[in-house]
Amino acid sequence: MELSERKKRILKSVIDAYIAFGEPVGSKYLTESCSFNLSPATVRNEMNELESLGYLEQPHTSAGRVPTTSGYRTYIELLMERYRLTVEEVSLLNELLDFKLGEMSKFMDEASRVISELTNYTAFSVIKKKGVTVKRYEFVRVDGKSFIMLLICDDGNIRSRHVQEIIPVTDEMLSAASVALNESMVNVAPERLALPAIIKFEEMLGEYADFGRRLLKIAYEMLGVTEDEQVHVSGVTKLLSYPEFYNVSKARCVLEVFERKRDLVSVLLDTKSNELNVYIGDEIMDALIPDSSFVFKPINVGGNTIGGIGVVGPKRMSYNKVIAHLEYFVKGLTEEFTEEDNN
Repeated sequence: MELSERKKRILKSVIDAYIAFGEPVGSKYLTESCSFNLSPATVRNEMNELESLGYLEQPHTSAGRVPTTSGYRTYIELLMERYRLTVEEVSLLNELLDFKLGEMSKFMDEASRVISELTNYTAFSVIKKKGVTVKRYEFVRVDGKSFIMLLICDDGNIRSRHVQEIIPVTDEMLSAASVALNESMVNVAPERLALPAIIKFEEMLGEYADFGRRLLKIAYEMLGVTEDEQVHVSGVTKLLSYPEFYNVSKARCVLEVFERKRDLVSVLLDTKSNELNVYIGDEIMDALIPDSSFVFKPINVGGNTIGGIGVVGPKRMSYNKVIAHLEYFVKGLTEEFTEEDNN
């Protein structure tokens, strides 16, 4: 059933008031505080109809109404006013975007902290980690049977290993290995190393192929295997400051979810859309946190989702404010990445 304009106004007013104060909203409050030119009886009848349609519910017989998940969903999609970022908020977000993007992990950790402070909710960021690749291989001789192997990586780190051989290692061996590695093994993550590349590498080394195979094994060990995603969470205690989570069992749910970050991430990143996603209450994984909502914005660069940033709060969170902050941040970050790629 399509809602009349009057029902939409009343539903919006109820949700605005509930978000602001966290208390059930009655017809008396609406007629006295929301400039309705309607009698309390008319407002009450409309609220009864909104309840029967599943947009509102009455937690107690004598109490006012609170929004249902359907009510919140309608509010977000049709009724919510766009939030205008303040000059201070824009300044903070721009300052964050000026952060050096080369250290993505530290950057997203800082992003979570800033978003949490700006929204007063718990914020989290996710980075889909790609395999670390080597930009250049170098060798430094130590003595006749040992040398230091250096991997200059694309994550900005230099990894080193002191390698001890049982046979003499000549300058020719190290020179041949350096040429072969730097011509055939750079910019390739170890888990994506294909057989043709290995064959080419061994052919280039010729008589030093056995030596080269040992170096490949060492390089693989040095690069290691990383997790698929990296998760940063900030402001967990902010969520516990809301009355909805004063209950000890609910507070425990909050803390347990953020200890099991991987479960949360697997749900949020399991989406084909790059649009902002809002999960209200039990719409996500049988309610990871009771009476909560998640707002999550994927970060897409060059057609690939590299991660995302989101906010967790009570179901009555200020959705328009949260959405405005996340949209502004991700738009700015995407533009930064695009500029870096074009330079």
